[in-house]
Amino acid sequence: MTKILLTLFSLALVLGQTYGNIQCGTDVIPKVMSCGGFILGDDAKPSQACCVGLQDLAKTAAASQTDRKDICLCFKAAMQGAKVKYDKAKQLPDLCHFTPFMPLEPNPDCSKVI
Repeated sequence: MTKILLTLFSLALVLGQTYGNIQCGTDVIPKVMSCGGFILGDDAKPSQACCVGLQDLAKTAAASQTDRKDICLCFKAAMQGAKVKYDKAKQLPDLCHFTPFMPLEPNPDCSKVI
């Protein structure tokens, strides 16, 4: 429970941040909140809402390198201090059928997102 509360607090800190045209609090975080049970908890698979949100973000990310970088920066800020299970996060593209738009690792270099 403490882990989830800490993660939600971290997410609250980035909700107001804006990276270029992408707004963390309205364009990114709401689309991936439902992924928490899988990448932070013990859910065996991501929810349908998680997959739909990631597919939608992948479409947004495909629009431009700037959008990919902005989404990456948002994820990077949101995941700082969170106990993300990156072995599970790396499964999301296959499980949810989308093309990854950033490295799924603890400290991605968003300046290299192409």
